[in-house]
Amino acid sequence: MDDSLKSVFSESTLSASGIRTLVEALPQLDASRRDYAANETILQEGELNDCLVILMEGRARLIKDDEKGRPLVVDTFGPGALLGLTSFWGKTEVFASVQADTDLVCVSIDRVLFDSLTSENPDFVRAVQGLFVRNLSDRYRNMVRAQVAREKLSAQLEQERNHLRDALKRLEETTNRMVNQEKLATMGQLLAGIAHEINNPVGALLRGIESAKEALEHAFDANGKDSLEYTLLSEGWNCPYWSPEEKRARMSSALSDFPQLGRPLARRVAQLTDAAYNLLRKPIKKNAKELDRLLSVYELGVCFRAVRLSGGRIGKIITSLRNYGKQGGSESEECDLSEGIRDTLTVLNNRLKRYELKLDLAQLPPLSCNLGEINQVWTNLLANAMDATEEGGEICVSASVEGDDILVCIEDSGTGIDPSKLEKVFEANFTTKNSSGSFGLGLGLSISRDIVEKHGGTLRASNRSGGGARFEARFPLGR
Repeated sequence: MDDSLKSVFSESTLSASGIRTLVEALPQLDASRRDYAANETILQEGELNDCLVILMEGRARLIKDDEKGRPLVVDTFGPGALLGLTSFWGKTEVFASVQADTDLVCVSIDRVLFDSLTSENPDFVRAVQGLFVRNLSDRYRNMVRAQVAREKLSAQLEQERNHLRDALKRLEETTNRMVNQEKLATMGQLLAGIAHEINNPVGALLRGIESAKEALEHAFDANGKDSLEYTLLSEGWNCPYWSPEEKRARMSSALSDFPQLGRPLARRVAQLTDAAYNLLRKPIKKNAKELDRLLSVYELGVCFRAVRLSGGRIGKIITSLRNYGKQGGSESEECDLSEGIRDTLTVLNNRLKRYELKLDLAQLPPLSCNLGEINQVWTNLLANAMDATEEGGEICVSASVEGDDILVCIEDSGTGIDPSKLEKVFEANFTTKNSSGSFGLGLGLSISRDIVEKHGGTLRASNRSGGGARFEARFPLGR
């Protein structure tokens, strides 16, 4: 054996030029050369492998099918690589296919040739061992690099997933707020339509009752404006509200003055004003039928008054609804916050009547704001106060000027707020209502703070010294 080949065989690993020298020095290997065109399969996954392939020129790729049968390139090989080493040595099926990435030249050593060379030429064994060591080392390094790359990719994917999670959360918050704003806008439109539809018949009702009163006054006027009927109708129209206790006391007094009345008539006489009572002293004594007629005239005035007051009450509620539902978009107008609070209290009256409401609204200067949005803040704060307070509890609403700010406070005598959560309650989707048996989306306070800050103000939460929660909304004057 010449010195150059001995030099090749003595290397612990073989270079590409050393492999060419080795193949050229052994006629058996040189006879086993084989050319492959690009994309041609050298080893097929799943088939038994009986050859050890040495790549001499070109580049090959290792291909593994994924769970859906799609081919994935998992590694590439250059000159000097041993292809099919594991399956050849272990006499097993090929784990992954090998394809020519470019035109390439290989030496294919079948098992008979391999056994012959290793038994006849110990130096060849040393050369092959060097190739084995080199290929195994290369594969180990590739495996380590792949593991490092995978960990790095996993970290990047985790970071991207966190970014996507945060983005999704922000998107959900934005969507919820948009839905809520859309609901508010729709509610404003509905309230305006309902108020308009109710306002017309209420106006007709009030005009009709006024006309009926004037017609009766005109009929009674035939006997002069000083007639008893005219006076009794006017007294009934202007009669005060008598509480049940006052009615019982007045009934007892009437029965004491006129024992012959009987309880049914005494109950009717108890509703008379003092002036009407004095006017009817003579009819009470003389004639029960005449008394019944005159009481009916008075009660007619009382009925007219009740209709007038009820119609006026409906009209006030309609006005409050229309003011409450105002949606001015981004436009602002000079508004009285006290009136907005009163409108909100009117809208929520059905629930608020179960609580002891303390109201302290000072005369406030006008504030440039979107009244519909500000009213939504009062609604959210009052609804939260009622949810946190047992029926019969106390809810306090105050408004005043403090320095250069308008200060509105809404307090309750409920359970208060965990001190560690005084700021957290303003976060979107944070709610404590689910744990207390009621349901909440956790958007009310978040939206309320956004609205207040949009108007240049601040919204803060604290606990009352005597128990319960306190929310302060400040709005700068002259914004």
